[in-house]
Amino acid sequence: MIDYSVKKHKVLMVGGATEICLNEFVYQAPKAGKVLYIQSGLHGGETSQWALYQLHSFLMNNLKCGEVHIVPYANPMAWMQRTYFSTFGKFSMLDGKDFNRCFPGKKDGDVNARVCAAIFELATKADFVLDLHTSKSSNPFAIYTKFDYEPMVKACGLPYNQYSDDASIPSLHGTFNAALDRAGVANITIECGGHNEYVPEKINLVFNAVCAVLENLELIEKSQSNTNKSPVYRFEKRNKIFSPSCGLFYPEAQLGSKVNKGDVIGKIAVADNLAEVQPVLASVDGILQVLTSGHIVWEGDVLAEIVPLDDLQQIG
Repeated sequence: MIDYSVKKHKVLMVGGATEICLNEFVYQAPKAGKVLYIQSGLHGGETSQWALYQLHSFLMNNLKCGEVHIVPYANPMAWMQRTYFSTFGKFSMLDGKDFNRCFPGKKDGDVNARVCAAIFELATKADFVLDLHTSKSSNPFAIYTKFDYEPMVKACGLPYNQYSDDASIPSLHGTFNAALDRAGVANITIECGGHNEYVPEKINLVFNAVCAVLENLELIEKSQSNTNKSPVYRFEKRNKIFSPSCGLFYPEAQLGSKVNKGDVIGKIAVADNLAEVQPVLASVDGILQVLTSGHIVWEGDVLAEIVPLDDLQQIG
């Protein structure tokens, strides 16, 4: 019998005495084992929670040992930043900081530091951490910071995954995964798809990846996960394609498809000339990894990101 409980953790008071809390959902098997911490929603508006609703019933029926702790909306402050039906939660409207640059946080620090400290305290009690995000318009992929994590990345079965040596990049010193690395807690990030979208195929990919992590931690029986057994690759570079014009962009190439340099990946209906539709060309041979999440673009906006073929390396 799984012991299921919900814990509320007070973080701070805001506004007219509004209490900000973290909701932690805890699944504990009768038999001892490792502890997995999963969070999503560090950035408000990133709808990475879909797979967690599917995961609830799975854990209730299949968790054989250990514990799973889930915080689906890890940053309530970010989710409160809502304007005209849209949630703007990547950067704090208090000070402009990226919420994922303030770790490990500080309990008696500023607002961002207090939120991050509360999250970090929960996460560092685990043996392994999954941090779920979304990335513009994209297919699910993992981001990891140590080659030691590659067996877990491979098990997740997502085809193209980014290795980032955050320890060597000063601007990434305050990210959640970099702070976890310094604390000695193994972790990976999963970008679950595009912002504010519902795509069942992507949700199932993320769900299966999480189940693979559960299996590798021996929290569920073998063969319970159903991950993709196709080759898994890593990359370090994403070649950005910037908009040459202001207007309306619509893609023509499919996410995850192979493109050649010079291929048309989309077109722009140019804002200052109704007679002009401008093609957007691939800048390198590679895999179309990310597209802009909307259609309205300014000159200089990032329209797409392509992983160069010569940067792909098979894992395992």
